[in-house]
Amino acid sequence: MRIALLRAQSVPTPQLIAAAGAVAADTDLLLVSPARGSIEELTSALGRLGYDTLPASALVNAVRVRVPAGTAPATVARDLARTGLLADIEADSRVHADRLPNDALLGTQRPYLDVIRAPEAWETRVSAATVTIAIVDTGVDITHPDLAARIARNPVELLDGRDDDQNGCADDLFGCTFVSPAAADPSCGYTLPAPRGGAIDDEGHGTFVAGIAAASGNNSAGVTGIAWDARILPVKVLDCTATGRISDAAAGILYAARSGARVIVLAFGSASDSRVLRDAVSEATDRYGALIVASVGNEGAQRVQFPAAYRGVLAVAGSGLIAEDGTVDYRRPATFSNTGPEVTVFAPAVRLVAPVPPTVCGQSWTCIEGAPYARASGTSFAAPLAAGTVALLMAQDPTLSPTLAAALVAAGAQPLATPAGRLLDVAGALTKAPYSLGAPGTAYGRPGPPSQGPSADPLR
Repeated sequence: MRIALLRAQSVPTPQLIAAAGAVAADTDLLLVSPARGSIEELTSALGRLGYDTLPASALVNAVRVRVPAGTAPATVARDLARTGLLADIEADSRVHADRLPNDALLGTQRPYLDVIRAPEAWETRVSAATVTIAIVDTGVDITHPDLAARIARNPVELLDGRDDDQNGCADDLFGCTFVSPAAADPSCGYTLPAPRGGAIDDEGHGTFVAGIAAASGNNSAGVTGIAWDARILPVKVLDCTATGRISDAAAGILYAARSGARVIVLAFGSASDSRVLRDAVSEATDRYGALIVASVGNEGAQRVQFPAAYRGVLAVAGSGLIAEDGTVDYRRPATFSNTGPEVTVFAPAVRLVAPVPPTVCGQSWTCIEGAPYARASGTSFAAPLAAGTVALLMAQDPTLSPTLAAALVAAGAQPLATPAGRLLDVAGALTKAPYSLGAPGTAYGRPGPPSQGPSADPLR
């Protein structure tokens, strides 16, 4: 009776039918949301109609539907649309980390830190201890000597198998993973359900990103991040192959924002626009006052990938052109970097140096002299340079809105050697007068609920 009522209340629109027909041929999971009623009611109704459903995170108002082997995804999507049960349908597409293969040529931090004037900025400010940067990625190695003191701890949660603070993730003392066995690559061997506490990095990408933004500075070891003492919130949405699902990425963004992260780094992307991902970005920015910093992609195309292309996101393109003598000119765009009108700023993306988990050395990463550090290139690694800059800005002025923080980064940037855009300038952003920009005011967007996430207590 309930199914019949749902059908009677909703008539599929031409737009919904068209969206269903546009689903890509390689889609294996569809993401649908109810026209009426709850997710539980929709799941039950679809099950009675013979569809194989998989739950998405409770933070996402959608359910996954598996496309049967040998069946055209667009056909399944159209059939679903015609049931009248759905308000929206799209592919639960994979998102891919933007790391390029490791560059064997050696480099150091100073060539790119000098060109973005990080040392000059540190004369103004090095501390961002009040700011949490969420790394929504493959996870973070919370025991790495350059990161252990930076990891945000949730003081409300207990290791008891329950979601003590009701934030959607049980046992999340040091972050959360949203990658489930059903959505992950089978080679990863995951067996535990998600979401669950912990965000172990079994690929290395997220640890590398975290280190660029906020590796411990001035500690006589390893490398330094842009924000020397910012807190790091690990959120795992990519599996051991550095791929994931849009629904998990959206859930990770919402978790990070609701946990109090002021800066959220998304060093991954997809060519597919997604309502679910777009809504998560909007809620994180407009409701919770977080600034999302995202990489634009590595295809060398005249387009910006999603989510970097969304409104309100600080989209970071990559710079770095290798000369014949082996030096890198960071004042020129990288040949692999995507570009487009959505780009806020360029930042170095070639031969960056950062930490990785020791377990990936000699596996997916070539480490430096056997130490848990590596060199790599990609727009994934330009984004955390900008994110660390934003953390310094927000520590300097805690009233900054996401819009104004992004405007300061853009206004403080320096010209590139070509007219393609402007290059990140950390010192320029910190010394820019915030009230001369003509940007929206410094208040946050509509306040969200009190933060129930990580506190200032680091893991020691």
